[in-house]
Amino acid sequence: MENKTAKANTKLNAKNKSVRINLENQKKVEKILVTANKKKLGRKIKLDHMLAIVLDLVTDEHIRKLQDQSLSNEDRKEQLRQRYIIARGPISRDEFTGFMLTKEFFEFLAVQPAPTSAA
Repeated sequence: MENKTAKANTKLNAKNKSVRINLENQKKVEKILVTANKKKLGRKIKLDHMLAIVLDLVTDEHIRKLQDQSLSNEDRKEQLRQRYIIARGPISRDEFTGFMLTKEFFEFLAVQPAPTSAA
């Protein structure tokens, strides 16, 4: 019974968490930290300190860019289909794929606003 309580308390008290990043980003971070720690006085600057500053600099525009970058081509196609439904009425996914092969699709596309992740 005591082992279960001890394990539960350990999990609740954990303040750090591992995060996976790709090797290229790790090298960039290490380079920045080496530069930041080239000083005569003061404590060592750690990744957590740097992230605290960086995260405060993230704007809504950055978030929209990240959201847009996360879209697959199928997602973009679905966004266009939803715009079509609003403008012209219901259409199935298959019918929309067929519509994309017509001249009318390019006319429809020409009057659409620039794609965003908010659609």
